[in-house]
Amino acid sequence: MRIDVQATMPDAKVLVARPLAVDLAFAARFMFNTETGELDLPKVMQIGAVMAKGDAAQDEMKELLGPGMNSIFGPIQQSDLPIKTHFLNAVEQAASLDWRAIFEGKHGAALDMALEALNQLRSIDNLAGDRKQGICPIPTYEFTEGDWDMLHSGKHIDEVQERLKSLNIFQYFFPPADNLALGLIDKGLSAGDQLRAGFKLAEAQGHLISPNTIVPDAASMTDMIDELQARGFVVSGETEIAIGPEGTTFRQTISHRPAEGLIERLSKIVSFKVDLNLRDLLKPPV
Repeated sequence: MRIDVQATMPDAKVLVARPLAVDLAFAARFMFNTETGELDLPKVMQIGAVMAKGDAAQDEMKELLGPGMNSIFGPIQQSDLPIKTHFLNAVEQAASLDWRAIFEGKHGAALDMALEALNQLRSIDNLAGDRKQGICPIPTYEFTEGDWDMLHSGKHIDEVQERLKSLNIFQYFFPPADNLALGLIDKGLSAGDQLRAGFKLAEAQGHLISPNTIVPDAASMTDMIDELQARGFVVSGETEIAIGPEGTTFRQTISHRPAEGLIERLSKIVSFKVDLNLRDLLKPPV
């Protein structure tokens, strides 16, 4: 998609973001995860018991599912996209489930089927496809009513930026230098020339490198790597740099978030160029 748009606008730098208003996996985790991330089996059992009461328990069902249903339908109401688009997104997500396992597991009992479906849903990452394509997915289902009011006001730009940073969306367009370096190192681009190539490519494609957030006092890439190493985010060898324990922990908190689309795209392009250069060097003489 990005290449197609870029081809029609050669003088512009095209960055692609895709809003996603429906995420069945997020809704399932929101409604049925415990604080430790496990399936809330008592709640599932409670909902099953309430459903068995039929129409007489509508109010009770609304109380149980209300917040979770708002996480599904609230963003849809705020979206300008046609309902058909959201419906097709939901169908596409549902199609990724292993329905044979759902219907055949444990003799097809209704509760067992529901548990299997929920467990599958909770493990799905619906942002992964966009990230792998280098696109920035925008999970609008994570926006609160206050977020929507702030966005629609057209004011409070600083607050909007801080909110987008908290969702790791802002960093796709304005990646902090140390975050970008850690992401590239985590993807195996561990030589200094590879890091510099990644930074140059990011800027050439329209991403504006922003100040460091982990090591804010570092004034150069060399200083940045030294400080990251001192804090355990990276470890340096003779010729290469690897991710360190603190860096691994940090990356685990953001590698599934929207800004990772930038890291995915840069790492693939830089790796591809390195592979091509190696082939040229190893090419047998004619």
